[in-house]
Amino acid sequence: MKTTSFLLVTSTLLLLTCTTHVFSATPCPPCGNTTVPFPLSTTPTCGDQSYKINCTSTGTLVFTTVNNSYPIQSINPQTQRFVIQPAPLIPNTCTTTDKIYEGIILNNTLPFNITSSNTIVYLNCTRDLLRSPLNCSAASACHAYINATVPTCQTGPLCCTYRTGGSSNSYQIRVRSSGCSAYSSFVNLDSGLAVNRWSRPGLEIQWMSPRETVCTSQNDCDAATSTCGVDSSSPNNGIKRCFCNGDLVWDPIQGVCAKKITCFNPDGCKSSHKTAIIAGITCGVGAALILAAIAFLLYKRHKRILEAQQRLAKEREGILNASGGGRAAKLFTGKEIKKATNDFSADRLLGIGGYGEVYKGFLQDGTAIAVKCAKIGNAKGTDQVLNEVRILCQVNHRNLVGLLGCCVELEQPILVYEFIENGTLMDHLTGQMPKGRASLNWNHRLHVARDTAEGLAYLHFMAVPPIYHRDVKSSNILLDFKMNAKVSDFGLSRLAQTDMSHISTCAQGTLGYLDPEYYRNYQLTDKSDVYSFGVVLLELLTSQKAIDFNRASDDVNLAIYVQRMVDEEKLIDVIDPVLKNGASNIELDTMKAVAFLALGCLEEKRQNRPSMKEVSEEIEYIISVASTKAV
Repeated sequence: MKTTSFLLVTSTLLLLTCTTHVFSATPCPPCGNTTVPFPLSTTPTCGDQSYKINCTSTGTLVFTTVNNSYPIQSINPQTQRFVIQPAPLIPNTCTTTDKIYEGIILNNTLPFNITSSNTIVYLNCTRDLLRSPLNCSAASACHAYINATVPTCQTGPLCCTYRTGGSSNSYQIRVRSSGCSAYSSFVNLDSGLAVNRWSRPGLEIQWMSPRETVCTSQNDCDAATSTCGVDSSSPNNGIKRCFCNGDLVWDPIQGVCAKKITCFNPDGCKSSHKTAIIAGITCGVGAALILAAIAFLLYKRHKRILEAQQRLAKEREGILNASGGGRAAKLFTGKEIKKATNDFSADRLLGIGGYGEVYKGFLQDGTAIAVKCAKIGNAKGTDQVLNEVRILCQVNHRNLVGLLGCCVELEQPILVYEFIENGTLMDHLTGQMPKGRASLNWNHRLHVARDTAEGLAYLHFMAVPPIYHRDVKSSNILLDFKMNAKVSDFGLSRLAQTDMSHISTCAQGTLGYLDPEYYRNYQLTDKSDVYSFGVVLLELLTSQKAIDFNRASDDVNLAIYVQRMVDEEKLIDVIDPVLKNGASNIELDTMKAVAFLALGCLEEKRQNRPSMKEVSEEIEYIISVASTKAV
């Protein structure tokens, strides 16, 4: 499954908006036989000037980087991506023609970046690349490519393969004497195919969704549909934009304001005046009706728990048919739960959350269980437990905590899980376990990262529909005595809609792990979990908390602190001394690789982040490098 980019949100907006365009930026004329979609701009009078490309006299579109220019092979306005032609080899050599420019280097202040759909093959490389997290093995795709098509490169000392985007540089494909002299790129490469069936070389570039049209006064906007106002995201710069009026929304693909569709009935939609009539009646009746409404709400409050139990009961078939933790889920009786937890004894209490308590218990056969109870009268707690039922009935993976069953006989909804006996990752990293973080050596931490990434990748790519966890953090990662990791707590998780690239929802999660784009625009995607997992990787590397007010005021947030240290070339200083003291060079190299992978997950723009599947694959590769070198 391909990575779903944040930019694809804009394509789905076309399904949510009417086609009546009420104002638009001036589109650019075709370049030869090629249409130039908005916001790409070939002249100062069309498109958006931040998205400049060139149209040559021969009718060819060209994309200009910091140091060179490349022909554009194709453009897809719906996904907001285009493919450029990489530089060819100098005849009879294994050197690309853009080596003198050090390859492709994008201006990272412009709205373009290299997507994660590209596979790069580096040719004629120095041995130094063996210390990088690239695939330089004899089984890599570059060897097949050289043997089949590039005989001049067969005598080179080394070649390597890697996927771009997110965890790798999103703005550069570099060739130079100290690295590699040549490269090629393939979009959506299936390396399992014979080389002669590979697509022709190309490098995919994507552009960010453009903002609303810049204006200097209201005269630059259509007064009926947009208003010229100061851009609140840059008030100090005094930039003004034509912001859409009322319920009109900005369509960044067409460069227009359009009306949002609120009805999806294929038979058509009819206006309803019932709400207005009811409102009028309500106003007429006055205080008596208000009092009746209050009485009704109070009645509903008393009935909420009963209704929750009934809803859980209706889902019992799904629970009974679900499989978690290698055993069939069941419907527990209230008597069984009370006996298992010693009537919810205080000495069995494992923890208290915002929506309920978790107790340790033992079934009649001695099986240890964890029992989660929603707080009585807490509507949010009830909804959270119900949501976990819906989520866990659809998943079964070794790196996800399994649901054993539920109980609807007691006053509050109750879930029963397999009990993971060795505490949380947070407990180990902060020294709350008997052996503390000393029990987590680097090999353990790599495998914890791999297990967690695999569990999240399963949710994103194998569950139908996909599931966004929404609360990935070290305290929700449980460890068994073999240091195997399992992701837990699905109370905030959401089922994705398969025909949309994001879910609009109020931002929920834990401070320090929360995706800043999700926090700003309330659009939840799989990349929100990727961001949270990036913070977990930094915790594994540093043994520091995501938020710690004992650090300097500018460094309270772990992600910001590590990024600053990397910018100052002090990455080694943030690594947990327990790890780096006595570590081999290979271990230190893999620690650095994990750090840069984490920073890739923490990219500000979510389209620059890798998918969880890519993260899982990269961690697996780092583990293989560490284990190979150890041997």
